[in-house]
Amino acid sequence: MLKKGLFTKGTVLGFSILLLFTLLAGCSGTAVTPANTTPVQVQIKDMAGRKVTIPSNVKRILALHPIPSYILYRLAPDKVVSKDTVFEARYLGKDLLKVYSDADREKLSKLPTTGVYFKGLDPEQLLQLKPDVIITMTKDPKINDLATKVNLPIMAVSKDTMADYAETMQLIGKIVDNETDANKLADYWQKTIDEVKSKASSIPSDKRVKVFFSGASSVLTTPGAQTIMASIVEIAGGDNVAKGLTGNQTDESLSVSLEQILKWNPEVIIVGTQKSKDQITSDSAWQDITAVKTNKVYVQSRYASLDGITALMGLTWLEGRLYSNDSEFNTYFENKMKEFYSLFQNYQITPDQIKEVAK
Repeated sequence: MLKKGLFTKGTVLGFSILLLFTLLAGCSGTAVTPANTTPVQVQIKDMAGRKVTIPSNVKRILALHPIPSYILYRLAPDKVVSKDTVFEARYLGKDLLKVYSDADREKLSKLPTTGVYFKGLDPEQLLQLKPDVIITMTKDPKINDLATKVNLPIMAVSKDTMADYAETMQLIGKIVDNETDANKLADYWQKTIDEVKSKASSIPSDKRVKVFFSGASSVLTTPGAQTIMASIVEIAGGDNVAKGLTGNQTDESLSVSLEQILKWNPEVIIVGTQKSKDQITSDSAWQDITAVKTNKVYVQSRYASLDGITALMGLTWLEGRLYSNDSEFNTYFENKMKEFYSLFQNYQITPDQIKEVAK
């Protein structure tokens, strides 16, 4: 039996308010969310300065460029739903870079292959893969168009400078909820850059080695000043002879004449492949250039390219080539390569791979 006076006016009013809120919630179909729960969505600024709303718990993700593809697989392999064509050719193709275990290669091989943002992209395929988020590059001119077509959040990252890579790793780590590992990679990246900068800072400007970086498309091209390659030459303490060229400074293949290279007279020439080196050293028109006369036309290490995720080792390699003797350089470079591949790839690189140059 209820006691008399149990329901006071205040109690009745309280029950009435509670009943009203219950009815309103039921009518609207919206559940009342406690203030301390994790939001369903978060807004993050990407490296193009765009504010993008993404799920707070990303479970499916893909990238439209090999660098974020690589970082995604390193930080969140179970969330990756595809690989891109360039990544596939580089790490899984006939002339692949052997930096994944057999198990990882098998897993990656089974993933669907998409185009990259600049070639072979199929919006319909992206929809079929049902990603929560898509990663592209800041250079992608069609980010907003693609976002409208697929109605999915697209985040942009960058590889234009050495500093951009660390920020890219941290941003991707935030997106896939693995900031711990992302920060480890970014910290190592920055630490290595600082080590090289420290060495280069002691070199007077008039003593810096004059460097010509030959572009990938032709020996008569060179990367613009706002590219990762030019960034590496500067950090390593080199004097980039092409830094005053006009044109799109983010272009990795600015045209240059042989006459201009002869005027610059570089002390070191960096080429991407052995084929390019042979072309330069066998051509009589190049023979009066100091780099050719002193046998300082260098082919990039295949496993330490000055572009891509191995750019950090490319920086280490170039600084050694410019300012260290062979015995010091070989020991230091071998140790750094082992550190890098262990941390970034969970892979034990071999001495033969360290010595291999790009064909």
